[in-house]
Amino acid sequence: MYLRYTMLNNKFIVNETPSYYKFVMENSSEHHVLKTNIKRHLEQSLQMMNTDKSRKYIVYDCSQANPGVCGGWSDRLSGILSTLVIAILTKRNFLIKHDKPCLLGDYLIPTNLLDWRYNKSMLINKTFLYQDLSARKSTTLRPYLRGKLDVTSYFKHDVDFLRINWDFTEEFRKRPTIGTEIPWMTKLHYADIYRQLFMSLFKPSPLFSDALNKFRNKRRRPYIACAHLRVGRNPNMPGDDPRSTLKLNAVWDYLNNLNKSTYDFFVASDAEHVKNIARNRFPTNIIDSPGKITHIDQSNGNDPSAGFLKQLLDFYTLLDCDVLITSVSGFSIFAAYLRGTDSGLYCLASGGLLPCSRYTINDIFPGEFLAPAI
Repeated sequence: MYLRYTMLNNKFIVNETPSYYKFVMENSSEHHVLKTNIKRHLEQSLQMMNTDKSRKYIVYDCSQANPGVCGGWSDRLSGILSTLVIAILTKRNFLIKHDKPCLLGDYLIPTNLLDWRYNKSMLINKTFLYQDLSARKSTTLRPYLRGKLDVTSYFKHDVDFLRINWDFTEEFRKRPTIGTEIPWMTKLHYADIYRQLFMSLFKPSPLFSDALNKFRNKRRRPYIACAHLRVGRNPNMPGDDPRSTLKLNAVWDYLNNLNKSTYDFFVASDAEHVKNIARNRFPTNIIDSPGKITHIDQSNGNDPSAGFLKQLLDFYTLLDCDVLITSVSGFSIFAAYLRGTDSGLYCLASGGLLPCSRYTINDIFPGEFLAPAI
């Protein structure tokens, strides 16, 4: 995912940009040891799954075969994490069934740590059930997640398909036994949990790698400054909720003050008029991903597969930015989490553009972006 550094003689060799130096600092000494332990604990957790010889499964479901919303990209990542933890707690094998709007495996494939690909042949001679636990339909499940009831008794079939679009980390942390069941769940911030899980579960497919490299070849300058500007309901996203008006001039002023001979600019948004403003203001510096703006759960007449590819291109580009400006959106929050550094990170809040950290971004953008309060 981070292609601009290599390891040589136990040292990171990187290009000379400020964010890269920050990355080197964060991957040294104690911090590097901590991250190594995170990976080790995660591997141990995954090994705990599938200890039942009957081969039972917990499957994250975002398929066209079953009803219910999957939500946007951040909703799906939240649901994948929650479903994975449930699989660990119940000692079942974890799989992903995702073909809405297209096969996830066309773009992201498993790493060597865990093969999460679903195959319908596993249903032969097995009982199965689909449960839509999206939005606020999870009330019945929550006491089991907190440990008040035995979570293994909630899932009674050989294969349980779960559609979840919330993060249940706070529920898991209320379990009296969570410290022994999943030690890293009690010790890590959301940012570190998601970054490690994402890197452990997913890597670009050959198809997506090719598309990503073609887009990266549009780069003309050594650095890149990015902004994700989520405006809410607009002609491109008529089904979205209304949101507060963004102070866009704060973004344009910041970009205008950067050295345009050394920075490319990239603006991701749910609104075409915002991208048009950026193109008109910075015509020689803007690079853009191909395709129309499309919510992956609400195609609005656009090609949903092309929209999904565009979202992934935008997402991976945000992870690679020297400067990242985020707005009130789970998409932005996850980009800040997975980017793995606070260097050049800014939050576009109600008071304007503020320097922020991936560990404080939830304080600046409070609300139910990743988990509902019920």
